[in-house]
Amino acid sequence: MTDVCILGAGMAGLTLAAQLKSRDPSLDITLVEHRGFPAPTAAYKVGESTVEIAAHYLAEDLGLREHLESAHLPKFGLRMFFGGGRGAQDMAAFDEVGASQVLPIPTYQIDRGVLENHLADRARAQGITVLDRTTIRDVHIEPGRHRVSVTHQGEAHSIHCRFLVDASGRRAWLRNRRQLNRQTQHHNGAAWFRVASELNVDQWSTDRAWQARCQGHSRRLSTNHFMGPGYWVWVIPLASGATSIGVVYDPAVVDATQLASYDGVMGWLEGEQPLLAGRLAGAPVMDFHSMKHYAAGCRQTYSSDGWMLCGDAGVFADPFYSPGGDFIALGNTFISELITGGCTAAAGDYQRYLLGFFSNTLTLFRGQYPGFGHRDLMVLKTVWDYAYYWSVLAKLYFSRRLVDVAFMTAIQHDLVRASALNATMQKQFRHLGSLQVCQGGEGGFVDHFRVPWFHELKQDLLDGSPEHAATALSTGIDRLGVLAGSIGGLLDNVAAGRPLPELDQVAGLT
Repeated sequence: MTDVCILGAGMAGLTLAAQLKSRDPSLDITLVEHRGFPAPTAAYKVGESTVEIAAHYLAEDLGLREHLESAHLPKFGLRMFFGGGRGAQDMAAFDEVGASQVLPIPTYQIDRGVLENHLADRARAQGITVLDRTTIRDVHIEPGRHRVSVTHQGEAHSIHCRFLVDASGRRAWLRNRRQLNRQTQHHNGAAWFRVASELNVDQWSTDRAWQARCQGHSRRLSTNHFMGPGYWVWVIPLASGATSIGVVYDPAVVDATQLASYDGVMGWLEGEQPLLAGRLAGAPVMDFHSMKHYAAGCRQTYSSDGWMLCGDAGVFADPFYSPGGDFIALGNTFISELITGGCTAAAGDYQRYLLGFFSNTLTLFRGQYPGFGHRDLMVLKTVWDYAYYWSVLAKLYFSRRLVDVAFMTAIQHDLVRASALNATMQKQFRHLGSLQVCQGGEGGFVDHFRVPWFHELKQDLLDGSPEHAATALSTGIDRLGVLAGSIGGLLDNVAAGRPLPELDQVAGLT
């Protein structure tokens, strides 16, 4: 009999085990994983890019800062390039949207294999049982005594546990067995691969002014996005020297059959992003994967009977903005409180919070891809989406008030207000994006570092106290209301063909 059995020893399961053990060292925890350790470097899993919540969770809450800084790469924000379809062969001809300098709060580009190997080693050193190369045969739910039937080293075993957590990723044992799947109405797909060479965007132009834009920082460390109508292409560096490449697309705009193979992806890139295709030509390919309909919804994630879902085994929205790690952090925080806080009665509340966050996050992506080739639209969309994320979800996480049911109940009015503002803005973005305008390729630069409110929002995440979280949240949502009005007017100007003002002149950001 073990206290906690976690199905899956990937990032979600391993980080949950670490969090549980740090909160209650007496817990007996068993991880069951079908793969073997050590996991391979680089060609393993995607989800390499982190944003503020996930980075803080890994570095501070789990104490992994030293490992992240020594074995992985610092991230230089999200960066978008527009105009690749015009056949430009110099990056200076693209329009660029990103920061010229690093904003507060470090984030990381992580090699999932390296991270998971480190976490597995640490788990074993802490006395956590890690059963790798183990096949799950069946799961039986019985409150207080769940049973997992497995085959390990050729022998059948049964694991009984008080708490059962499904972290099995896309296998989604409990979601599928208990028929908990819920449609997301977001049907996008992705194809990705790793190449065994370093692709450095900074070296793709000889223009001195372009090279000087980022003031000593390397664009290579950004999550670089090459944008087009209905798609984006990521270029992400790994500490091993490999580079992760992925195409994420809306099948209503992009022909998915072209992206079913590596050769198909390369042929498609030659037409859509010829500069990138040229830089990839001849690079040693380490792997290739593709997936249709990657978004996953779920009707239930936590039960007072002692079973829970986390990571991709629960919900997944979209890789744009890299929210996958955030939902691991959020979900694991709720699960840790349910298991170690003796408050399984809060399962319904925590589930409502998580699924509410998921629903709001999904609106950022659902129906939005047709507008991804429109530079001015995406400038305004990212300004809103960043401000909304830092003002609401990140604020709640950094304040450590997420698991406080009384607090969350008290701020419900503000959360509903924020959700309504976001729904209105996303509807406006979808409307303009539906025109599928392809704009960009004039060599311009939109610098997120010049937005004063971005600095304030990030600093507030670091400095804000739990005691003042409600006031700070309400004030932030008030400012979001002002920003919504400003962006709404600017979207009308964009639709009429009028140019955008400088970002630091946008009302509500100063």
